[in-house]
Amino acid sequence: MNRTDRTYASYKSCSCVPKFYLREHLKGATTLAKILRRLFVVCCFATIFPVGNVWSAPPTLTNVFPAGGQRGSKVIVTCAGSFAWPAKVWSPGIDAIPTAESGKLEVSIPVDLPADRVWIRLCNSEGASALQPFLIGNFKELNEVEPNDRPRDAQVIADSEMTINGALKDADVDCFAVTLKAGQTLVAAVDANTRLGSPMDAVLQVVSQGGIVIAENHDDLGLDPRLAFTATAPGTYIVRLFAFPAAPDASIRFNGGVNHIYRLTLTTGPYVTHSIPLSTSLNDPASVAVAGWNLPADLKLNVLPLGGPRLADYQEYEVLDELRRSSIARIGFAFSPDLSFATRVRMTSQAVIDNHVISDPKKPLPIPLSSSVTGCLKSPRQADRYSISLEKGQQALISIESRSLHLPLDPVLLLASPDGTVVAEVDDTGSTRDGLIAHTAAQTGDYQLTVSDRFRQGGDRDWYLLTVRLEQPDFEISTTSDAIIVAPDKPAEIITLKVQRRGTPAEAVGPITIQATGLPDGVVSSVATSETTGPTATEVKLTLSTNGPAFSGPIRIIGKAIQPKEIERFARTPSKLGVTFQTIWLTALEKP
Repeated sequence: MNRTDRTYASYKSCSCVPKFYLREHLKGATTLAKILRRLFVVCCFATIFPVGNVWSAPPTLTNVFPAGGQRGSKVIVTCAGSFAWPAKVWSPGIDAIPTAESGKLEVSIPVDLPADRVWIRLCNSEGASALQPFLIGNFKELNEVEPNDRPRDAQVIADSEMTINGALKDADVDCFAVTLKAGQTLVAAVDANTRLGSPMDAVLQVVSQGGIVIAENHDDLGLDPRLAFTATAPGTYIVRLFAFPAAPDASIRFNGGVNHIYRLTLTTGPYVTHSIPLSTSLNDPASVAVAGWNLPADLKLNVLPLGGPRLADYQEYEVLDELRRSSIARIGFAFSPDLSFATRVRMTSQAVIDNHVISDPKKPLPIPLSSSVTGCLKSPRQADRYSISLEKGQQALISIESRSLHLPLDPVLLLASPDGTVVAEVDDTGSTRDGLIAHTAAQTGDYQLTVSDRFRQGGDRDWYLLTVRLEQPDFEISTTSDAIIVAPDKPAEIITLKVQRRGTPAEAVGPITIQATGLPDGVVSSVATSETTGPTATEVKLTLSTNGPAFSGPIRIIGKAIQPKEIERFARTPSKLGVTFQTIWLTALEKP
């Protein structure tokens, strides 16, 4: 049945439209033009007698609740948005099956999935929704129960390890009561804005039963708070959560709404914040130590590619932003299915150096040009010093990261030439609180790098990742959208692609051939070439057309260059919650 026949059938069966009206105004229509003229009258009539859409629309998905589940469990998830049910669900890594109840999914999470987040998308023959995140936790889970606005009405949390799914729907305050022994350390951590995209800037407090604030945190993981509180006396303590708008405005008020979804983890057991070192070998990930609160000594976790085989084709990637991370770096995941904690770690091609020794100002630590160094400013006013050997004319990329890795250091990076002259100093690069120095050596010799904190602070959590590498000819391709719809018998759909050449000169990377790959039968893509100069050097356009069966699924766009060497790179989508992808969603509409 083609789309026109389906349209007529849907109106014929619709109880909202009088049958005599259909009989008189649609009967005998033999051409699409006639049907469309009559449907115009029907649409006018529908202002009095509302009916469904003439054609089905792509589904929308604004969020899911709960926004995560425990590894190895099944959970019923409610979808928010606009969609016909049952919808088709795309959720690599987990099994998400529509139930008989509209908007409800039964989600099954593999116990051995090496990931802390996957993505869910709804789709139909007309298009697809935006991706929505679904977090994977390690603790048992429960949902927030109202009323719990005041300490005396706090929801009692009896388990020592629990993740609570909640929402600040009415700009309210949520309170949870936990019982602690003297000396016990409670870790409280919120996932909302940074990893779920909730439009809230949460504040987390530990208060007495009388409402006196004992501990508080505002921003730790981006806008999301985390804190560790050690009880000095046994008793019941209240964990209190409220939020302001993520986008500041002129109002001074608590913020809330149905989309203000959060996950609050409470535990008196181990909680991991990061790995040590902060990077590991791409070719031989091995294992890393972990840092955080309530951890056993000398604990190490094996590192696997994020998502493992289940997400091999649908991984998250780090954003290629002003910090110039290597395009071949990958995200690793350090975890064990038998343990209740895990963390992400960068997998890099650089040599990995773990520096636990405070540098001697007179003896900077020598590091190779292609290296990734993990260090920590453990004491106030501490400065770590390193030396690198450069030859005249070599182009060095030197980055310092902490805030972008969700660590508290506000790093400052200084580069001095062999004669001691400061040739570059950076605090913040672009929109980040971290820094990048791109420097071409004016002389041969040992250059000195100094890492410090902007506010001369230091502590056990003030870790950083220093990366030193030479600039190499390379390129990056990015899309302006992560989804596209192609209709038959219409002008081809255009995909705009941004091209960024790396290296000096930029023309070192020759012409780049770009085309879509993984296309279904009936869909045809043009082939574009990004030349070294002119308009196509920075932007090209691909056209897609279809004349075949319906299709809804992911495809890729690949760029290839052969000068000065053979390089292949996949186009990456716009940044979403701090990550990007190498697939875009294609919907090819069926031919009428």
